[in-house]
Amino acid sequence: MSNRERRRVEAEQAARRRQFAWLGAAVALGLVATLVLILINRPKPADAPIVAAAPVPASIPISGTTMGNDAAKISVVEWGDYQCPWCGTFAREMAPKLISDYVEPGLVKYEFRDFAFLGPESIRAAEAAACAADQNAFWAYHDTLYQNQRGENQNAFSDERLKKIAATLSLDTEKFDKCLDSGEKSELVKQSSADARKQGIDSTPTIFVDGVEVPWQWDTLKPAIDAALAKE
Repeated sequence: MSNRERRRVEAEQAARRRQFAWLGAAVALGLVATLVLILINRPKPADAPIVAAAPVPASIPISGTTMGNDAAKISVVEWGDYQCPWCGTFAREMAPKLISDYVEPGLVKYEFRDFAFLGPESIRAAEAAACAADQNAFWAYHDTLYQNQRGENQNAFSDERLKKIAATLSLDTEKFDKCLDSGEKSELVKQSSADARKQGIDSTPTIFVDGVEVPWQWDTLKPAIDAALAKE
C-alpha cells in the first residue's frame, strides 16, 4: 500500500471514529433528556408536603392579579399556565428580579393572566388562584403553585392539594373550598384562555412590555423594560 493510500485509509478511519463518537454523544444526551422527563413527570404522592412561597413585600400595592403602583410608567403582562415548567422558572427566578428591581420601586405594574392549556390540573389551579384572589391572596397562592409543580397532570394540583395550599397559606378554607368545589371561577378561566388565543398566544410564558411581546428570559426582558422606561 502506497503512502497516499495509507493516509486515505487512516483519514477514513478517523472520520468513522468521529461519527461514532458524535452518535454516542447524541444517544447519551437523548437518554439523559428522557430520564429528566421521566423524573419531572412521574406521579407524586398526594401527601407530599406543600412548599409555601416567600411573601410579596408588604410595601407593594396589590389589586387582584396585578401588583405595583397605579402610577407606574410601564406595564408588564404575563400569560401563564401553572403546569408550564418555563412559567415555573420565570416565577421562581425572573419574577423576583422583576419585582425587586422594578415593581417595588414603583416603576412597573406586573399583571398575570391565565392561559390554562396544559390539561385539567392547569384549569383547576387557575380556578383555585382566582378563589384565593377573593381573599386578597392571589399572589401568595400563585407563587406557591409554582413552588409545587410536579409535571403535567400528575396530581400536583389535585383538588385535595389545592385545598392544602389554601390551608398552608392560612386562608379561610371553608370559603375557599366552597369557591373551588362550586366551579364558580370556571368561566373566568375559560374566558381568559380564550382571550389569549384571540391574541395569537400559543405558548407560555408569553410576556408583554407595554403591549409589545418580548422573550421571557431576563437578559431580554430587562433591556426591554429599560428601553421602555427610557422613552418616558
